[in-house]
Amino acid sequence: MKRSSLMLILCVLACFASGAVRAEGCDATPRPLTAQEKTFYSKFTVLRAALPKPPAGWQYKDDTQGQLAPDYQYVPSEYCPNTGYYVGIDAGYARPMTQADSDQEMAAMQAKPDPATQKKLDALMARQQALIEKIGAAAQKQDLKAMDALGKQNDALGKEVQAAQADANAGGRATIDAIQADREATVHVSINSAVGVDCYGNPKPLQVPGATAYECEHPATYSSPGEQLDPAEGRIVVVFGPVKLRSDDNWSRKDAKGKNTLDKGIILDTPAEVHGSTTVGLVIIDIRGDNLARAQSLYKEMNLKPLAALLKH
Repeated sequence: MKRSSLMLILCVLACFASGAVRAEGCDATPRPLTAQEKTFYSKFTVLRAALPKPPAGWQYKDDTQGQLAPDYQYVPSEYCPNTGYYVGIDAGYARPMTQADSDQEMAAMQAKPDPATQKKLDALMARQQALIEKIGAAAQKQDLKAMDALGKQNDALGKEVQAAQADANAGGRATIDAIQADREATVHVSINSAVGVDCYGNPKPLQVPGATAYECEHPATYSSPGEQLDPAEGRIVVVFGPVKLRSDDNWSRKDAKGKNTLDKGIILDTPAEVHGSTTVGLVIIDIRGDNLARAQSLYKEMNLKPLAALLKH
């Protein structure tokens, strides 16, 4: 899904926009900004003003607090020729853990499974240990046929053990997941990003005047029962400006029980040439939360009119 690579690209571009990249990262000779370039970069203030305030019990992350400071330097001191033009801000939101949360989480980690589940797991592990001993004995005799047959039995039994372990840990894991859920969110707002944006997990179009917009809820994915690959994520994306919609990006994911499920995604491709102009050609809003409800709550707090108006200037 390339979400991590996309965020890396956006981060690099954002560093340039904020003035963090100077001559040492430039292959050409940097030059002072023109008046037009200064005007373009100063639109950072519009993006910053559009950010939603933290919900009750939440706070901005430290790096975001720095960008919101009155003395934050958002206009670069110079321009590196041929690198393009981009302005963006990534606001991070967090809901801190309380002592009660930590105590409850520790108790869940130390909790033992119910006797019936533990008995089943112990029996399976005893069978697995017996099989391992048989495989070892067959190996000493160089009995390849027996080793192959026992190995297949052990593979099948290993899957049963893995499933039983997931069941044994399910209660504590569910409690921990509930405590850690809905802890972080991000709001990314940018001008002239050429990398586009995507939305995975049953995407649904949103009605936003003058924009292409979607909401989606990407479920948690697993490599095997109890082994999470990616956490759940709710997302809302809004693009003002030209965009090409691709809705053929389907994929298969595994749920918590290891079952394969088909899902859908959409990709909004944006024209690369917008990055080469100081005229605002694209405005992208990308809101992420641990669930769709959190993304929706942040989205409702945003006033999109000043962002849409940027394309008229």
